[in-house]
Amino acid sequence: MPDKVLEEEALVGGFVTPVVRIGDTVHRQAGDWTPTIHRLLTHVRAKGVLWTPTPLGFDALGREVLSFIAGDVPHDLPDWIWSEQVLCDVARALCQWHEATRDFPLAEARWNFVAPGPLEVICHNDFAPYNCVFRDARLVGVIDFDLCAPGSRLWDLAYTAYRYVPLLPGPEVAAAGSEKSPFTSAVTLERIQTLLKAYGAAANITPAALVAATIDRLHALAAWTEAHVRQHGVAELAQHPALYRGHASWLQAWRNDFT
Repeated sequence: MPDKVLEEEALVGGFVTPVVRIGDTVHRQAGDWTPTIHRLLTHVRAKGVLWTPTPLGFDALGREVLSFIAGDVPHDLPDWIWSEQVLCDVARALCQWHEATRDFPLAEARWNFVAPGPLEVICHNDFAPYNCVFRDARLVGVIDFDLCAPGSRLWDLAYTAYRYVPLLPGPEVAAAGSEKSPFTSAVTLERIQTLLKAYGAAANITPAALVAATIDRLHALAAWTEAHVRQHGVAELAQHPALYRGHASWLQAWRNDFT
């Protein structure tokens, strides 16, 4: 009997790169940077970072092929995403990623993104809930490494803090926009400290430095998103730059209150 032909299943949730699942593999549009990303994933997996997908080359259509990581990607932000355990799991995983990338060879590497600051590690640049895979409310995988690029720990950790602390207006703030934090400012400060403690003291990052970096990160993200919308016409992202800048303004005012 002929081998069974597996159907493509579109995976939804992202706005940047079309992704399909075929059996136990994921197929994504490739770019000039994809061979570098595959070498990077092979590099970190050899160092024990096994929650990343395994690079499996390219298919007949030129798409990259990666192993599929089974679990839940929490786009809708269920209540458990705000648990202290998740916050610590994420911080430890990001630190593990950074440590494993410190000696990745940069010669002939090609990247799809530019991360400012000192070149300490390879940043994921989008270590957020919509790129994390969970089972039973525990982190088991991270996906979408297209935006990886050399940069600083602080730059990468800032965006993760924005999404996971989260560094957003809390219930006591009458701020416009749909994205809000479920936590008061006092609890948010405690969660920043929890994140930094779980990430590890080696980075020597203070809460004030993390918030300041997040403000810069949000302004850079707004500019990047505007350019992406102009180039690719992704209507779903058109309102995001104003949201990021609004959150940056709120963070600046909030930072002035506690520093």
